[in-house]
Amino acid sequence: MPDHASQQTKVVIIIEDEGSMFANEQAQQLSAKTGFPIVKPLKTLGAKGKKHKHLTPSDKVAPWQLAYTEKGLALRMTHEPSWGDIIVDFDSAALLYRKDKGGGKNEAIAKAIGIKTNPNPTVIDCTAGMGNDSFVMASVGAQVTMLERSNVIAALLDNALKVASEDNEVIPNMKLVNQDAHDYLVQQKDKCADVIYLDPMFPHKKKSALVKKEMRAFQLLLGADQDSEQLLTTALSKASARVVVKRPSYAEPIANQQNRMPSMAIESKKHRFDVYIQH
Repeated sequence: MPDHASQQTKVVIIIEDEGSMFANEQAQQLSAKTGFPIVKPLKTLGAKGKKHKHLTPSDKVAPWQLAYTEKGLALRMTHEPSWGDIIVDFDSAALLYRKDKGGGKNEAIAKAIGIKTNPNPTVIDCTAGMGNDSFVMASVGAQVTMLERSNVIAALLDNALKVASEDNEVIPNMKLVNQDAHDYLVQQKDKCADVIYLDPMFPHKKKSALVKKEMRAFQLLLGADQDSEQLLTTALSKASARVVVKRPSYAEPIANQQNRMPSMAIESKKHRFDVYIQH
């Protein structure tokens, strides 16, 4: 499957958790699917006798690494080592706390997808990213299909789903499709979900707080979001109940070929959810 990211940047796979059969098997499968080469880092002894992993020459020309570590699959940008590892973790304390204490069906995103009217809606998240919004929607009862066009980001999501705890009752409500969202929607017959959710990347204000490293990394991987209008236009023809678009509070609604404006907007602290009710 062609990957927008791999066409513009180089990615290598590293296996740091070398004793794990799971890590080795997953690395082989990911390499076969994406064409990203597996590169073994060299181990050398530092001044105090501690082992350090240094980049091989082939690593140095690859801006991005997908590393299988003991903590899971991590994304690294070699030119920004201060960013540290980017890992999708559906068992993280932050997500589990939000699930249990974050407001549940009273959260803005839950209200936006109409959870009180339909307690178990089918939702297509067209821009899965780190999967946080998908997780929250799934935690309140939605059956969520996460769409992710980037093989790199999809690999992080896929690994997180596979290694999540068996006690995590949210995971059965989530599935991943590694495909461009517009292409996926066009291939579906008629109305393909109760709710279609969009969270397009947007330019940040220069005076805004420093953007999270995950968002900066994804913007570097994927480039500018050029298809928001087309995606919204298609989503409006494919959702049976509503389309929800997450926007920064200062941004205008996204244009669409139907010239539709949001039926309502639900505000959160930092964002706004534009809701298009289908009739």
